[in-house]
Amino acid sequence: MTDRPLILVADDNEADRKAIADALKEAGYNVMQAIDAGSARKVANEYDVAFAFIDHFMTPHDGVEFARYMALDEKNIPMYLVTHDDDTDLLKIALELGFLGLMKKPVDPKRAVSTVAHILSRYERT
Repeated sequence: MTDRPLILVADDNEADRKAIADALKEAGYNVMQAIDAGSARKVANEYDVAFAFIDHFMTPHDGVEFARYMALDEKNIPMYLVTHDDDTDLLKIALELGFLGLMKKPVDPKRAVSTVAHILSRYERT
């Protein structure tokens, strides 16, 4: 792996996951993909993940569980929760769980790339 930042994209929907991952790869980022919170946790613990897009509703383990795993594992990875959900309380819940924000599906690939660039510049992980 090169010195380019590693971005984790976790989503059990292959098309949604691939759309984000492909845009990030095209923008020059290293990308690892996971299909649920359990496999995302493994990536987060084995690699230096600079940022993560985590789907809200994955089976068998979802985005909320991933955030809890990161707290248990004492990992401080900047992350966004990705969701179809329109629940107005979800942003509050996501922020309480350690997410920096929400991204609504379908995710605009350009927005995903610009979000990563912005967050990494804030965290000086470019």
